[in-house]
Amino acid sequence: MKTTNIVSAVLRVIVAGIALVSGIIVLVDGGPKVLLTFTVQSNAMMAVSFLWTAHTLVWRKHTPPEWLSGSSVFYLAITGIVYNFVLRPESPGSSPDVLFGLSNSTLTHVVTPIAAMAIWIVFDEHRRIPWRFVWIWLVYLVAYLVVIFTVIAGVDSYSAPYPFLDVTLHGVGGVAWRLVVYMSCFAVLSAAMITLDHVLSERTALSEFDPHDQKRSC
Repeated sequence: MKTTNIVSAVLRVIVAGIALVSGIIVLVDGGPKVLLTFTVQSNAMMAVSFLWTAHTLVWRKHTPPEWLSGSSVFYLAITGIVYNFVLRPESPGSSPDVLFGLSNSTLTHVVTPIAAMAIWIVFDEHRRIPWRFVWIWLVYLVAYLVVIFTVIAGVDSYSAPYPFLDVTLHGVGGVAWRLVVYMSCFAVLSAAMITLDHVLSERTALSEFDPHDQKRSC
């Protein structure tokens, strides 16, 4: 078995484990409603994708298609970007440490996005994500917004999970304008990630190796 497969599998399990533990803590503290937060959903998607890949690497099975890992990394990157540049990151010491001296918020908004992106860049085989995913990746974001606004309208006890989605605070026009700007930025991010995928070497000495691999053409 290729050594880098083992290294990649171990790192994927560690990062997925951090995401899952953090998600459980948030769920216990906040209840089922936190399942509608993009942070929990993106971390969960990454955890499932990474654990699936780790399993196939160790047991020499077909690895998942590269676009799947890329998808979860893309959504997690959005989580990190929105938290650090749109929302206001928590002040040091404002919440208890959970792991490695870091708070749950730091783990899910900073550590897992950076770690997942690094693993995707270094270990994934590249030049395999079709260009059409520049737009396909945005479909989930639109579906997420539809669900959120439907729940807000139908459940009195549920409020917007993020300030920029709060119609009461910004008005319909204000929220709509923010979403246009953010979706445009996410489209650029999507295009940038897939461009990076096509620019990086298809395989390197550190790339994962699937013995059953059949090239998934772009």
